[in-house]
Amino acid sequence: MATTKSCVYQNEEQLNSYIERHSLQDCPNLLVQIFFRQEDEQAFQALQDLIKLRLPQAAIMNCEAGENLPAEKQIVVSFTMFSKQELELILLKQNQYTTLTTLVETSQQDILHLNESLKISEQYYRSLFDNNGDFVYSTDLIGNFTSVNQSFLKIFGFSEAELIGKPALSFINQEDVPRAKMHFVQALRGRDQTYTIEIPIKSGETQIFQVKNIPITINGECVGTYGIGRNITDQKKTEEKIIQLAYYDHDTGLPNRMRFTEQLEERLRQAKKKKELLAVLVIDIDRFKIINDSLGHYAGDIVLKEIAARIQNHLPKGSYLGRFSGDKFTLLLTKNVSIEQTTRLAIDLQKIISKPLYYQNQEFIVTASIGISSFPGDGLDENILLKNADIAMNRSKNQGGNKITFFSTGMNDQAIIRLELESYLRKALQKNEFYLCYQPLMDLKSGEITCTEALIRWQHPHLGLVSPSQFIPLAEETGLIEEIGAWVLTTACIQTKEWQCSGYPKLGVSVNVSAHQFQQHAFIGQVIKALEISQLEPEYLSLELTESAMLKDIAYSISVMKALQDLGVKVSIDDFGTGYSSLSYLRNLPIDTLKIDQSFINNLHDDPSDIAIVKAIITMGQGLDVKIVAEGVETHEQMNILRDMDCHYAQGYYIQKPLESADFETGFRTAESVIYSS
Repeated sequence: MATTKSCVYQNEEQLNSYIERHSLQDCPNLLVQIFFRQEDEQAFQALQDLIKLRLPQAAIMNCEAGENLPAEKQIVVSFTMFSKQELELILLKQNQYTTLTTLVETSQQDILHLNESLKISEQYYRSLFDNNGDFVYSTDLIGNFTSVNQSFLKIFGFSEAELIGKPALSFINQEDVPRAKMHFVQALRGRDQTYTIEIPIKSGETQIFQVKNIPITINGECVGTYGIGRNITDQKKTEEKIIQLAYYDHDTGLPNRMRFTEQLEERLRQAKKKKELLAVLVIDIDRFKIINDSLGHYAGDIVLKEIAARIQNHLPKGSYLGRFSGDKFTLLLTKNVSIEQTTRLAIDLQKIISKPLYYQNQEFIVTASIGISSFPGDGLDENILLKNADIAMNRSKNQGGNKITFFSTGMNDQAIIRLELESYLRKALQKNEFYLCYQPLMDLKSGEITCTEALIRWQHPHLGLVSPSQFIPLAEETGLIEEIGAWVLTTACIQTKEWQCSGYPKLGVSVNVSAHQFQQHAFIGQVIKALEISQLEPEYLSLELTESAMLKDIAYSISVMKALQDLGVKVSIDDFGTGYSSLSYLRNLPIDTLKIDQSFINNLHDDPSDIAIVKAIITMGQGLDVKIVAEGVETHEQMNILRDMDCHYAQGYYIQKPLESADFETGFRTAESVIYSS
């Protein structure tokens, strides 16, 4: 750079004197050249920051020092581009720490060259500021806007005139002012701040923004803050949706298994520190499957929402409710936990759950089985507590439902045994551990054995003879009953056909069908296949169903029963009198036989009420043109009473106990002799 005139001013008085003597118009080519010693690096950087902040069009030039000017670093700005006040700011501010300052007159060509450089620098700065996709703004020390970029104006909908000089805090929600002010103060103290905040835009719609505040520092002093931010509303909505799907049940909005377990884990940590008690309740809705099967899952979901709302509205403070799956809820109690308080709450929950429910003008009443475990007595971690509460709940269901059960170590032992039994059961069919016994049914008038009932038995190599009352419910729960039931049906038909071919041509067989098996769409196909394999005529096969099996979906049950009768297969209701149905159902059911439950036969000789019930059932059966079978006949007197009442068939130990197929023919003759000796 060609220097035509150079004047050195080493104090503020000399600078002021020069500025007073000259006007900007008199010095069109004047530059301000500021020199620094090597050891003034910090001052050099500070002044650069000052010029960039206050005069962004300034250029930092590398100029060679003139003669007798020992500075190693220089800042040069164009005098003609600033007001007198701006020039004074630069000259006087830097005088505190610079070695010397010169005002340099240059040629017009040098000025043009420098101005072009300054314009390019300005364009870089404005491009970074204005074209930034994030909104950028600056404030002064009291929080008033001093600048905003185009993204800011576009996002918030305000004009620059509406913002500059106005307090930034006046544009946010009043409840967020203390928090935003705290971040502003921290930024002024030199600490970067990043936070999320909801801000209403000019249209009134509230959006979610992530904002970063950083300090603006000049000469080691903070003069304001920069704010940089972006709209994250869509991102937040997506995150919330993902969290909702991952942690909350879709139907009820309650925490799911994962979320509830996390809550339980957190509360356990606190309880261990504070030595507090916790209780975990598992609540299972009894017989809820009937609603799903009869009305569909949509109706079931509506009922579950109602039950969830009832429970939530009745919970004490410090309670956390979740839904694990299906009709199972979990509840965590953290305050006032004692056996008495927990029991009282469980009883209250049972009461509100059992209040009538309505769907399409139809009334339903459900009950709840509840299992309870407590910390620290029943477990020290979340998984053990949940498992033990579930074990206790299953005990409640096994006792008939609508019960409250506290966990005990004995229950855990039973649960282990049950798991072991399930493992054995899955392999029993493959290992040929099942076999059938047959118990005859006798015609009370002729004394003939007209039919046998096939009864499954399980002989395990280690457990010995396992009762059907143990493994049949387990088979239904695990879904194994369908395969086991198909095996029983086919095996019984094959055996009966063999007996017919060996001298008992009119002998029929009766097979029990579980509720789960009966509701399967493949059931009719299983019956047809068993008849085809065995070559047994359909009229010699009778299928026994319980009332509860039919009532799960009465319309579907009737259609299946009619399809069976169309095949020629007989249909029987087992354990009649112990189910939930009213007698009016019988008029619509396509059945051939009613089997009176043995509980009514046990005291037939000395209980007038049982005699009246049995007689009423027999009379009703005659009116409906169905045959009546009395189960559990154990005495000669019971036989005579039933014969006098015109009961059609009898079955029980007095006639013959269940026999394996190899012993059946001998037992057959023994059974026939009973009627004659009586």
